[in-house]
Amino acid sequence: MPPLDLHVAVFGASGAGKTVLLAAFYRAQTQPSFQEEYAYKIQAVNKAQGNQLLGRFYRLEEGKFPEGSTRFDEIEFDFFPRDLPEAAVRIHWYDYPGRWWEDEPVDAEEREAMRQGLLKLGMSQVGILLADGAKYRSEGTGYIRWLFEHFADECDRLRRTSAATGDEVSFPREWILALSKADLFPPDYGARDFEREVCRDADDQLAKLCSVLRAEHAFGHRFMLLSSVAAPADAHAQVDPRTSLGVRTLAPAILVSTVEGAVREAQATRKEKSAKETFFQGLRDLVQFVDSVDDFLPKRYQIVSKILRFVSLKDFASTRVDRLKKVREDALRRGDTFKAVLTGMVAALRDEEGLRAYHQNQ
Repeated sequence: MPPLDLHVAVFGASGAGKTVLLAAFYRAQTQPSFQEEYAYKIQAVNKAQGNQLLGRFYRLEEGKFPEGSTRFDEIEFDFFPRDLPEAAVRIHWYDYPGRWWEDEPVDAEEREAMRQGLLKLGMSQVGILLADGAKYRSEGTGYIRWLFEHFADECDRLRRTSAATGDEVSFPREWILALSKADLFPPDYGARDFEREVCRDADDQLAKLCSVLRAEHAFGHRFMLLSSVAAPADAHAQVDPRTSLGVRTLAPAILVSTVEGAVREAQATRKEKSAKETFFQGLRDLVQFVDSVDDFLPKRYQIVSKILRFVSLKDFASTRVDRLKKVREDALRRGDTFKAVLTGMVAALRDEEGLRAYHQNQ
C-alpha cells in the first residue's frame, strides 16, 4: 500500500530559521536513538536532498549557520516504522522563500518559479507560519503584530496577482503558528504561554489574517515552540544537537491538524451541527461514515479516510502515553505499518516535550 501523503507549506520572513529548522528536523529523526524511542524514522525520498540537509546540520554543529533559501524548495520525507520495510507516511514539505515576501521577482524565470510554487500551496493541508523568536524576544508583541499584518498583506497581494494572470491561488485552511529559536526563552516557557500572549495582544491582527485567508479558524488555536539547536553560552563551543525542542513534535502536529481540518470540513456540510459540538464529537461522526468520507471531503483531506481506518477514535482522544505506546508496539509486532507510525505520532504529542512544544486551545 502506498504511503499516506501529507502536504505542508512553511512560511517565514528572511532570518526566521526555516533553513536551519529543516536540517534539524531531518537529522533528529534519522538517528537510531529516535527510532528506538518513537518507533519510526524518516528518510529523504531524494538521496541528494537528504545528504544536503545532513551537511547543513553538521556545519551547524561547527557554528556555521546556513544561508537562507532563495528559491521555492519541495522536499519529500518518508516515515518508516521500526524494523518494517514499507513507508507509512510521506510528508511533502514546501518551503516558501522569505525573500519572496520582501522583493519582486528578479526575472521571468523567478516569476514562473513563484507561480508554480503558489499553485502547489493549494495542495497543502497545513500551513506553518514561523515567527522569529529572537525578534519576538527583543521587540515583544509589536513584532507579532507586524508579522501578522505583513503576512496578511502579502497573502492578499499574492491572491490578487495570481487572479490577474488566471491562476487562482488558494492557501491552507489549517495553520500552526510556530515560534523559532525557542531556546532563547526560559525553560518553563511553553507553547501555552506563547498562545496566551498572542491572543491577548494581537487579536485584531489575527482576525484580519483569518479574513484574508478566508478561513475563520485558521489562526489562533495551534501554537508551537521550535528550537533547531540551542546556541551555546560560549561562542567558541560546539552546538549540541540534542538541545532541539519541538522538531520531533512537528510531524505529529501536522498529522493531527490534517485530521482536525477534515472534521471541520465535514461538520460544515451538516446543517444540524450544534454550535457547541466539540472536535471529538465531530470526529466520532466522521468515523461512523469513514467508508464514504471521500464522497464529501475536499481532495486534500481524502487521506483522512485512510488515517481513521488505522487510528481509532480512542487513540486520538487518549492522553495516556503508556496506552498509546502499547498500541504502537502491538502494531509493530503485527507488521501493521500505518497504525504503528500514526499511533506513534499521536503519542509524541502527549510526552513531556510535546506538551511543552505544542498547544491547541480549541
